[in-house]
Amino acid sequence: MTIDEVPIPEISEDEVLVKVMASGICSTDLDIQDGLIKTIPLPHIPGHEMAGVVVACGKGAKRFREGTRVIAAIDVGCGFCRFCRTGKKNLCVSLIRIGFERNGSYAQYIAVPEDNLVPFGEAMSFEKAALIPDSVACMYHAIKGQGQVQGGDRVMILGIGGLGIQGVQIAKHFGAEVYCTSRNDEKLAVAKGFGVDCAINTTRENTAEIVRDLTGGEWCDVVFDNIGSATSIQEALDMVRPGGKVVTVGNAVKEFTVNYLSVLFYEREIIGIRASNRQDLVESVRLVEGGHIDPYLFSVRPLSEVNEALNLLRSKQTLGRTILLPQG
Repeated sequence: MTIDEVPIPEISEDEVLVKVMASGICSTDLDIQDGLIKTIPLPHIPGHEMAGVVVACGKGAKRFREGTRVIAAIDVGCGFCRFCRTGKKNLCVSLIRIGFERNGSYAQYIAVPEDNLVPFGEAMSFEKAALIPDSVACMYHAIKGQGQVQGGDRVMILGIGGLGIQGVQIAKHFGAEVYCTSRNDEKLAVAKGFGVDCAINTTRENTAEIVRDLTGGEWCDVVFDNIGSATSIQEALDMVRPGGKVVTVGNAVKEFTVNYLSVLFYEREIIGIRASNRQDLVESVRLVEGGHIDPYLFSVRPLSEVNEALNLLRSKQTLGRTILLPQG
């Protein structure tokens, strides 16, 4: 990627101009860089996790004043389809995404539809706030909405990382007993710091045996697959109880194979997740502001070091989210 001077974005009547103070790096940005997402126009400014300050409002944008600290929901819906009308903009049939089909937040300024903005208070840093639109809100949507986790549930998070570490905190907030896996002891140590009940290194431990012993053979109520490999869904199914749920969060491959009878005979569910909705974002902000979740931040870098940051993520040398500072 190159750093270029570009004009400050012009805003339409229903848009707000935001001065970007912090922008998160996601593994999906690597997919964009590699040309794997075919809807990306070029040249393109990536970045879909942002926090900043309102500096100008379009004539029709009345809800925010200059100086308001805001984050932005990623999905820009049509506003008319049945999904947009029922609060499921993340499933809009004409979906456009910030940092994907429209320019994102690897920049000093970004134009954002007013409906996508959520304010947050001065007690929260821009760096922590920038983690909410994706790594916090997506796991919140997965755990509360799709997994319907409740107090007393046993939850497994396969693959702890930028999303999973936030997921540990969210599941613990809902009163669950939480287990997680990784091949990286440093990531597992971070998860332990956030209260995970059992951290399993899959390079030297048998996950299924440990879960069977922990649960007395009752297995998990919900398993979140943050890996998304060709075999991880079956591994998740093997650890979920009859009537339990497997929620697919990671997407490393396009296809997977499972034992159909292990789903059919035991009434297990495989449930997808597509980002989050605006209400998830609002509730995630409130949980962070209330001290219930502390978004885990691995490192902070100036925007000029974007390529170094992406290369570290690509080589799996990061333990969590990296934040870029466009104004630095």
